Amino acid sequence: MNLSHTPSATDQTCPASRACTAFRQRSLIVLFILFSLCLAFPAFAADRSSLYLYEDTKRLVRLVEDAATLMERNGTAAFTEFGRKDSHWFNQKYYLFVYDLGGVNVFHAASPELTGKNLMGFQDMNGKPILRYITDIGKKPQRDASGWVFYLWQEKNDFLPKWKSAYIRKVVAPDNRIYLLGCGVYNFKIERVIIQENIRQAAELLVTEGKEAAFRTFRDPASRFNFLETYVYVTDEKGRALVDPAFPKMQGRDLSNFKDAIGRPVMTEIISKLQTHDEAWVQYLWPRPGAARLSRKLAYVRKVRIGGETLFVGSDFFLATPIWMRH
Repeated sequence: MNLSHTPSATDQTCPASRACTAFRQRSLIVLFILFSLCLAFPAFAADRSSLYLYEDTKRLVRLVEDAATLMERNGTAAFTEFGRKDSHWFNQKYYLFVYDLGGVNVFHAASPELTGKNLMGFQDMNGKPILRYITDIGKKPQRDASGWVFYLWQEKNDFLPKWKSAYIRKVVAPDNRIYLLGCGVYNFKIERVIIQENIRQAAELLVTEGKEAAFRTFRDPASRFNFLETYVYVTDEKGRALVDPAFPKMQGRDLSNFKDAIGRPVMTEIISKLQTHDEAWVQYLWPRPGAARLSRKLAYVRKVRIGGETLFVGSDFFLATPIWMRH
């Protein structure tokens, strides 16, 4: 048996081929470095405002993210810029505020008299612990953690309270102190990603805390899950209500035959989608309170398995755009 082997043409690597291989290897190294940077610095990976549909939301998020960048570079010295009236940071529509992890206000453009006061016990009109929810964002492990806080607020000259929506950003200053920087606005248009995240957290609470504790939280108007006239509801897989904050005295309603204003079988469609998927979006038509015309409403529901039981956890909200627009 001849054990010798004469290399064929395919065994011989030409210099050009070796160069291509080296180039590919270098390219993979560069891509790996860029990927690592994206993991370490999420804001580097993508503009956070791109997550949202409405320009008003994008503008608010960009404002706070830009302010956070300035604080990360200059620390509390950035407050001088934040406090300039009729500026990018402080005008008739926007103003910034900053708290530390203990709930002490360290900067407030619109109400400087709050500076130095511990407001951790402050609550909104529903008893929602606003500062606790704000400082919870600072306890997340990410250096650039962010989140939304919604609270029912009454200005001095307003007849009725209104919902205010604040985008909060965790900031690690050059001296490694942690701050919570934010800005709030009225007349906020509910975004799909916010509802989706709210239901994700609700599903997580169900799994970690169990039904009894989670249901109690969902029913509480002061919980983080109730905001902007939206709430979390829970049904079994047949459509029977287990948590129904809209009708607290009618628990156990059979919603399986629920139809929208034009007869669309909304719950049937949700149940059908969740047979083969873990989440479902269903759009339907419903009149806004006090309005004669129909508006588009969007429901988002997730399937949660807890013990041997399957639950549907969801929320719905009115879309800000008219029926004749696609978005």
